[in-house]
Amino acid sequence: MKLHILGTAAQLPTKSRSQNAYFLEWMEEGILFDPGEGAQRQFTLAGISPGRIRRIFISHFHGDHCLGLPGILQRLSLMEVPQTVKIYFPEEGADFFHALENASQYTRRIEFEVHPLKAGLVEETGTHRIECVSLDHSTPVLGYRLTLLPQERFDPDQLARYGLEGPAVGELEQKGSLDWKGEHLTREALSYRTKEKVFAYVLDTGACEAVPGLVRNADCVLMEATYLESEQVLADAFRHMTAEQAARYARDNGVQKLVLTHYSERYKDLNIYQKAVENIFKNTHIAQDFDEIEF
Repeated sequence: MKLHILGTAAQLPTKSRSQNAYFLEWMEEGILFDPGEGAQRQFTLAGISPGRIRRIFISHFHGDHCLGLPGILQRLSLMEVPQTVKIYFPEEGADFFHALENASQYTRRIEFEVHPLKAGLVEETGTHRIECVSLDHSTPVLGYRLTLLPQERFDPDQLARYGLEGPAVGELEQKGSLDWKGEHLTREALSYRTKEKVFAYVLDTGACEAVPGLVRNADCVLMEATYLESEQVLADAFRHMTAEQAARYARDNGVQKLVLTHYSERYKDLNIYQKAVENIFKNTHIAQDFDEIEF
């Protein structure tokens, strides 16, 4: 998986930080989270085609998380992308979604599949699972957990050892075994099992009981850090997370990599974030616009 950071500002953008927008390369899909104002331009600056978007997840309908949605929808329609684009959001925000969907006049040339959500299981297949949970903010907010389930994969080294390629690999995949050059080969013997891989998305919320389950044992967690602990009173009042709280959640719940974002405009130098969390959870990435994080 690769996470592209397209914007890291909270409510107010700055000269160096655009509003939220995050693009995740996940399986063969591109997933956009929370397109704030300016998201369309951020795609261009990052050198990523919006046409790769297959799903859009909205955590909530505060402007810095959704005001870029009309431009993205119209851009996809203008491009006439062949895929149906799936859009997910808290069901309480349906009126806001429809207002954004029809924010201006345009000719719709593609299909949007709309999914208003309650907390719970969103989708499960043989390859993946998507879940959402309710978080604690001043408006209904959903956090998202995306899991790639373990899969059987052919070991390229083993295939090369036996000179297997093309139709022979297809036959082995289909039948489970194959007589090849005097040997009886099985799919199981030439395969390995991948590990589960989890991405969790946690914006915007104060500290709450739902966070540990959302982030537990995740390979990568993208979490808001609007404030530092020196502004804990503000964080509590506006139901936001401090960087130190986010780091403790990662430390205490088996997270492999923590990525912080959604910074208040009061903080000009993000080095203070690194200093705030380095003694709590070392594997923390202080995201900046256009960072790319592989995991």
